[in-house]
Formats: sequence, C-alpha cells, structure tokens
Amino acid sequence: MPLQDFLAGAALFLVMLVAVVVATARVVRRRLKHLDALESALASVVIGTAVLIAVHLVPLMLGVLARGTVLAASALAVGLATLVRPTGETAAAQERGPGGPVAPSSRASWAMAALACGFTAAAAVAHLGRWGGDEVIGDDPTSFHLPGIGRWIQDATMWKIDQFVPLLAQGNYPNNGDVVLLSTILPWHNDFLVRLPSVFFLAMTAVAAFAVARELRAPHAASLIAAAAVVSLPVVGFVTIPRALPDAIMWTTFACGALFLLRHARTRRDSDLVLAGTALGIAAGTKWYGVSSVPVVVAIWIAARALAARRRVREGARAPARPRAVLRDGVLVGGLAVLGMLPWLVRNLALSGNPVFPLNVELFGVTIFSAPRDVIRDEVGFSIADYAGAPDVLGKVAIKVVEGLGGAPILCAIALVVAAIITRRNPSAPQPRVLFLTAAAAALALLYTLTPATALGLRDTPSLAHANTRYAIPALLLALPVLAWVTGQIRPFAGRALEAVLALAVLFGAYDGYQVVGGRDIVAATVALGALGGAGYGLWRLRERRLVLVAAGVAAALVGLVAADRMQDRINADRYGHFDRGLDALLRAAPADKRVGLEFATYWSLGDLSPVWPAFGTRIDNEVEFVGEFVDGFLTPYRDAASFREALRHGGYDVLVIGRSDIARQNTPAQGWAIDAGWRTISLTQRLRVLVPPA
Repeated sequence: MPLQDFLAGAALFLVMLVAVVVATARVVRRRLKHLDALESALASVVIGTAVLIAVHLVPLMLGVLARGTVLAASALAVGLATLVRPTGETAAAQERGPGGPVAPSSRASWAMAALACGFTAAAAVAHLGRWGGDEVIGDDPTSFHLPGIGRWIQDATMWKIDQFVPLLAQGNYPNNGDVVLLSTILPWHNDFLVRLPSVFFLAMTAVAAFAVARELRAPHAASLIAAAAVVSLPVVGFVTIPRALPDAIMWTTFACGALFLLRHARTRRDSDLVLAGTALGIAAGTKWYGVSSVPVVVAIWIAARALAARRRVREGARAPARPRAVLRDGVLVGGLAVLGMLPWLVRNLALSGNPVFPLNVELFGVTIFSAPRDVIRDEVGFSIADYAGAPDVLGKVAIKVVEGLGGAPILCAIALVVAAIITRRNPSAPQPRVLFLTAAAAALALLYTLTPATALGLRDTPSLAHANTRYAIPALLLALPVLAWVTGQIRPFAGRALEAVLALAVLFGAYDGYQVVGGRDIVAATVALGALGGAGYGLWRLRERRLVLVAAGVAAALVGLVAADRMQDRINADRYGHFDRGLDALLRAAPADKRVGLEFATYWSLGDLSPVWPAFGTRIDNEVEFVGEFVDGFLTPYRDAASFREALRHGGYDVLVIGRSDIARQNTPAQGWAIDAGWRTISLTQRLRVLVPPA
C-alpha cells in the first residue's frame, strides 16, 4: 500500500473514531454521571459500539456507503449528542447500595487471581504478537464475513444477499459485528487492522464478566479468576485473534446487558434499562446464537421481575412493583433488543421472504414463514439433543466440548446447583439476582444443546463440533460470575478449593487456546504488559500536567502509525500467496479490477482458508462471485455442463478458480467442463485449479 494511501486512510479512521468517542463521552457525561468508573467504562463501550455501528449502518441502509458518508454520519452523531440534556445528577450516593457485604479474599485467592489473569493476558498478547503481521485465516471469515464486507464497500448497500458458498445462507446472517469490522477496513479498503475490534472486545468481555460478578458482591479475587476463565476458554483463542470473528462483540455486549439488568434490580433507573436493551440489541444483531440467547434472558428477567413483585405484595411492601411497570420495563428492554437486530431481519424479509431464512417458522401448526429444505443442515447440522438416545455419540460430543470449553462447564454446573441451594436457605444473600442469573444460565445451557450444528458433522460423527462450542459462551458468561459468588458463600476451605480448580482450568485453557509455544513469548509479553502498565500508572500520576499528557498522546499516535504501517506492509507483501501456489497465481492474474469466478464441488480444501476473500485483491478491487444460480433462496452449483459453460460465456470472468474437492487432486466435473470450453490452466495444485479464458 502506498504511504500516501496509508496516511489518508489513517486520517479518515482517526477522524471517525474521534467523532464516535466525542459523541459517546457527551452522552455518558450528561446522562450517566451517577455511574462509578467501571460501570461508566462499560456504558461507554455499549454506547460507543452503538454509535460506531450507526454511523456505518445508516449509509449502508440508504445505499450510499462511502468514506465521506461515514464521516458525515459521524459528524451528525456528534451534533445529536450535543442535544442530549444533562440530568442534573452528580452523586452516586443517591442510589440504593448494592446490598450485602463482599466476602473477603484471602492472600492465596489474590495469588491465584494474579496468576490466572497474568498468564491469560500474557498468553493472549503473545498470540497477538505471532498473528499481528499475518493474514486473517479461517473458513468463516474468508468465506463470508470479510467477503460480505468487501461487497458492501463495492456496492455501497446492504440490500443484497451476498452469498459465496453454495447451499448455505451466510448472506442472511445478522451483521452488527461485521459492521464493526467494516469500520477498520473501509478507510484503507484493506483488512490489515481487522483484528483490532476482536482484541478490544476480547479484553472488554473479561472486564464485563468481572463487573457482573462484582454486581453480585462476589469476592474480588474470585471475580478476577472468573473473568480470566471467560477469555481463557480454548475456543475463545481459536475464534478471536487468528480469525478475527465478531463473536467477542456479541460476548461483551451480552455481558453488559446482563450487568445493567442486574444493576436495575437495585437502582430502578430507566437508564440501566436503556443500556441493557441497547447492549442486548447489539448482541442479538451480531450472531444467530445472539438472536436466540437474548430473548431467553429477557423473558427470564421479566418473569423474575413479576415473581419478585408478587412476593413483595405478599410481604406487604410499601411500594411493590406494579404489573404495568414490569410490563413497561419489559417492553423497553425487549423493544431495544429487537431494534438492534431489526435491519437484518427486514433485509431478509425483503429479499428472501423470511426474516430468519433459512428457518421454517410455524405457530400451532400454521406456517408463518416458509423456507426450503436446508440440505447442509439436514446432512451435518445436528444438535447435541439429536443424539439424546445415543450415548456413544454423546461421548464424542463431550470430547469436542472439552476441547472447546475445557472444564468450565462442569465447574459451572456444580456452582449453579450450589447457588440455587444457597439462595433458598440464606435470606441475607441477594437472592433474586443470583437466582435470575442461575436460571438464565441453565436455560441458555439447555438452549445450546438444542441449537443446530452444536454436534456439527456427518451423522454420528460430530467431528466439527469444536468451533461451535462458542454457542455455549453466553451461558458461561452468566454462570462464571455465579461461581465467583458461590466461593464467598460456602466454607472458606471449599471456596479456596473451587477457586484453585477454576484457576487451574484458566491456565490450561489459556495455554491451549492461545497456543503457547514456549516461555520466551510469555516472558516478552509479560515485560511488554509490565511496561505498558508502568507507563499508564506514570501518566495517571501526572494527569494534572496536561502538556505531558498531550506529548504522550502524540508520541503514542506516532508509534502506532509506524507499527500499523509496518504491519500492513508485512501482510500485503505476500498476501495469501504462501498458503497455496494457486492463490499466488490467482492474485497475479487478477491484481485489481478483474472479475473472478469461483466453483467447487464440496469444500475449498485449503484447510482453514477459503480463496473467496483473497480473490477480492489487496484493495478490494476485484468483483468476485460463485458460478452458480439461486434456487429457492439458496446459491446452487450448476449440475450440467451446458449450464456451466453458458454461465462462463456470459459471466465475463477474467479468472476462474475451481476447488478440487476435499480429496486432494480430485478432478471434479466443473474442471472438465471449463477445460472443454477452452479455459486454460495457469496453476494446478493439490487443492486448486486456476484458469483463464480461451486465448
């Protein structure tokens, strides 16, 4: 990337980001002064994420997405934020106290917390150091997340179903998370910074989990161990840093939604409901398992509110919550949650005739939204519940669950049972909120077992279930804070033992998930974290000296620019070419402004990489499409030579990339059809055949 393009993109990115920060800060300062520092930080994350999505999504919805329109939307966001009126409140003391003392943490507990948090942070930083200068990998990001973003940039609109893999419906996914990723790609038309959101929200997931545990008045050391446990689950390291999947955005906002629902139970502030609804809306609009998880949590929260109101009436409380108030609060939170996913549901309804395509929606035997047969789901998308009567298969699934989640589910299951017992026996504990989280976590765990693809693989062979264990993380985000609370409610020896087992799970999980390869990287990462921490502490001590802070900020910005330029240069120098000679030939034949056709029989067969995203080129200049047709809403390969050759004649393709199936060197029908049509092979590898049109 030329230096002037890099600097221009950096300027656009920084202006947009500053506008989002300014708009967020104005809202937080004017409406949320009553929050403490941690709560204010997480509220800023929620509001800032909503603003960031809005300034990109509005141009997308209007069909005018471009760098300039995003800057205009950012300026509008700042203007709207200035119209927010201050509340006139300044003191958190006006709120009701959190209720109940915090159980003290022993020195041993603090030592375990320091070890768990320190090792997890160092392992994650070392993992980032290894991947920071490499291309994004992973079938999901390179098959549809990044290609979908590339198509948004090219077409400037969201009103299309962009599908690149046949017989799947990835173009119908909710895309809040992809809009966040878009913010790092649009300024440069390049993806070198796309890992930034995943890394930021990975850290914020841990912070939000700690805040939930703190809201329950869990011991602080145990809360820190629980927070480390969330981000040390092996599958977390698998899907975030190397693959830059947007799941961490869902996890952070989901945990923040739970936090502010809990907080509302003691404050009764509408602002907590607005923050909770906004956070849950972002989560629901990010992943399909967010769409299913959020309604479960909201429904259980409303039920808990209604039960608590009935109990207060029976106990003769002076001001019990009225059913109308409970309903109003439920509508507010639920409405905001629906609003967060509404654009994507409307898109699906308008373009596919079904807001949740390809799911068939029935009510009392009446079809509300129909959908054709989902071939892939029927063949490999089994749920864990589908094998309820097959213990041998469930044993295989259990192995995959342990690979993805470690021992956390077992510890959490024990903790949920103990929490239910304690809250029934101990009237001094914050029973309603703990019971709410306990019930919600249990319901989400059950939902996980019912979710399609949790036992992914051919029938009786759940060989691909590991990656989809992330669908259980919403349950663990609620269960781990409950576990931290339990450690302070049981006998001290038992509590320390539970903390020790969880800390041990953290160490093993972080070692596996962040692929620790030796002590040198961990030591280097630890030193780097220590240096950053020391610098941060020094600046905090000098916070009254504005000139020093400005100088430090300028220096940090310059260092960041130099590092970012080196990173993009390293990533783009040999972009994906070293993965397969076929990709190198593709990029040489189609460097920019070309039409690339794709076809494959069953799977791209490059392991953890699809050629779809590389085919877009370094600056997203190539037009890429699968050589197929839409049948009943599904992208479908051509089944005969005549149709395929006709598509080649009318497609105007400059390059054709054909996958050689999941069996290396297999000659699939499309290869023969293309060769018979006169297309010339310029590269043939074990996995790919790259062709150009007849001379």
